[in-house]
Amino acid sequence: MADLDLRGAALRGDTVNTLAVVGAGWAGLSTAVHAARAGLRVHLVERAPFGGGRAREARIDFGAGPVAVDAGQHLLMGAYRECLRLAAIAHGAAAPPLRRTALALRDTAGLRLEARARRAPWHLLGALAGARGLSLRERWAALRLVAALRARGWRTPAGETVSALLARHRQPRTLVERLWSPLCIGAMNTAPESACAGAFAAVLRDTLGAERAASDFVLPETTLDAAITRPALGWLRAHGGAVSFGTNVRAVRRAGPHWRIETAGATLEASQLVVATPPADAARLLEPLDPRAQALARFTYEPIATVLLEWPRDALLPLPDWTLLHDDGRRAWGQWLFDRGCIGAHRIAAVVVSAASRLGATTREALGEAVAHQVARQLELPLPRAHRTVIERRATIRCTPDRPRIACDAFADALPGLWLAGDYVDDEYPATLETAVRSGRRAAERVRAAQPQAASSA
Repeated sequence: MADLDLRGAALRGDTVNTLAVVGAGWAGLSTAVHAARAGLRVHLVERAPFGGGRAREARIDFGAGPVAVDAGQHLLMGAYRECLRLAAIAHGAAAPPLRRTALALRDTAGLRLEARARRAPWHLLGALAGARGLSLRERWAALRLVAALRARGWRTPAGETVSALLARHRQPRTLVERLWSPLCIGAMNTAPESACAGAFAAVLRDTLGAERAASDFVLPETTLDAAITRPALGWLRAHGGAVSFGTNVRAVRRAGPHWRIETAGATLEASQLVVATPPADAARLLEPLDPRAQALARFTYEPIATVLLEWPRDALLPLPDWTLLHDDGRRAWGQWLFDRGCIGAHRIAAVVVSAASRLGATTREALGEAVAHQVARQLELPLPRAHRTVIERRATIRCTPDRPRIACDAFADALPGLWLAGDYVDDEYPATLETAVRSGRRAAERVRAAQPQAASSA
């Protein structure tokens, strides 16, 4: 798709219904789409040559030419209503190319937990009660934890970690290792001993604790870029939005009633501004205007590694759609495996290694080799012909109880018309795609509320 050049694109004249959004990750994209639906003129500006942020597409060469894959393996859930809503907007009358399947947790050590088509909460209670690979004591302990959280409105004591929560509810060590710890690390990218119990309870409430469909696994037919990012950008352009890639914003400042967004080639004016960049970039832009923006640079991050395994396309592999890999004590670092099907001349699986800081100085090659042998060993498959490892060093903010909490309007008292969006913006959830998209919708609502002349919702 052709991208617009910002040079000469500064909006002049009446800018009352104009919004500038800095950052075209899913938070900025959500902001722009929802603002455009509300009738605002939107200009989306992105430093990179593409949109999507960390949910970007990568070209990986396994030896037969590059193929398109997700740079990191992301999983959507049925509870990710804002992500699914954005996909529906982007595709209009057509169904988004997303594959949705009922939850079926399986690991390579014999765990089987399936959510049957029953009303909440019986689908979850039935799944736990009928789980295979867990003892009667472990199943009862899991039921007791879920029932206790539900009875308390899914609230936990302030400052409590997931490990403390599980200990307080007397969860057996093997149950923690087989079920709760993998779910915590997979959903929050933070180890249980430091992960926020309140955020974990919120995730359980909206997935396992909600209606059965909320716990569905949702995967793109190809990549998230092709399924959501590019269609959403196309929708935005088709509805009058401007998009500028490869445009580095050097500074933002107030100029009378408007905002001025300064780049290397031009200056964009807008009546309102949403900063939807990673928090460190937001701190760089906003600290000259408000010293409180220093708080945006205080987040700590946790990496995620995705190991892409490749076999020949004609290899008849009994790969599960997804499975939990278990720790068998032999450099078993992979946690979730997803079958990505046949792409070009290849059969590809993606293995996620969350909370990857624990691997220290392990090289990409060593990590890929270890995961390749783990998958071959635990699934009784031939050793992959090739592997490639992608590491996102700042994949997510560490979801600890003491993480900074930043509101969408954190600086609006001193900087009117300025809003924040991102997966770090004040939310009970950990930093996920859903959190990012939700924050974008909320930012657009704030913009709309501050624009009394905005057109009625599309």
